[in-house]
Amino acid sequence: MDHLTLDVRFRFRQLNKMQVLTLCRELEGVSYSENAESEDKLLPRSFEALVALTAANLDAINMFYVRQGLNVSNCDIFVSVKGVGTTSFTLPTIVNQMLKHIDCPLSFSLLN
Repeated sequence: MDHLTLDVRFRFRQLNKMQVLTLCRELEGVSYSENAESEDKLLPRSFEALVALTAANLDAINMFYVRQGLNVSNCDIFVSVKGVGTTSFTLPTIVNQMLKHIDCPLSFSLLN
């Protein structure tokens, strides 16, 4: 029998350095990286940040999104699925709860 592992995170794209630092201060376990395309000297640096999508983080993610005035096109719920040996799986309830607050796209990464 195959073992299926789901990792569900909220992803912020196109953040500036101050926004990334603010997010890290407001939430624990934030991981971020500088976007490769922002290495161009003419464009401002931008960052991508991932936050675990949990009930404890739901309100803080929503508040950060609203306070920073972010565009929904620069956010998504990123689902990473490992051990894909099955033809179907169910997303956790937290995904539906987040979509009620921020109606953003879902992105999937399927890994064997």
